[in-house]
Amino acid sequence: MAIKPHPKFGEIKDALLPFAKLGLPYKGICYRCTDPQFAREIISGAGSQLYGARWTPIGSFPTVYLCETAEAALEEFFARGRRMRLPDHKSLPMVMAGVNVKVARLLDFTGAEMKAIISSFCEAEKTHWRTIQNRREAATQAIGRAAFELGLSGIITESQVTTGKVIVIFPENLTENETLSVPNLHRL
Repeated sequence: MAIKPHPKFGEIKDALLPFAKLGLPYKGICYRCTDPQFAREIISGAGSQLYGARWTPIGSFPTVYLCETAEAALEEFFARGRRMRLPDHKSLPMVMAGVNVKVARLLDFTGAEMKAIISSFCEAEKTHWRTIQNRREAATQAIGRAAFELGLSGIITESQVTTGKVIVIFPENLTENETLSVPNLHRL
């Protein structure tokens, strides 16, 4: 990892350890929107690995961020552009893909017990992950790294921009019986 680890990473990993065995299977179609130039890399996780993301420290491991619904994926896409102060029409065109997901062990962060554990670390930080990630790993990024190091397939969490859920997949942790695939993308 290229940046300084979160100071409580050991505590975070210890807190998640008992739940690692409770990873749930997940099978379904999830959605992702992206710029056309990145469409062929939609399930590579390379962008989050290079630049960091909510649950992924900069320079760490590939992570694929998906949404359970097409509407949530579209909201997530436009929220990114709006953070960069782009009007919606300047974010277009974009590509939306349905991604086939079949994984064995997703840790669900949406339940009360997991929310309490995660909140205890995130609220202590009192800063958004984007503002700190260039100096050190943010709390959410440390939580994501702990889940990754515990061998989970990924996590399910609530979106920060919509009421939908985000499915975060760790491609390097998938076994031969788990799949993450997108149909061939072609021009209409």
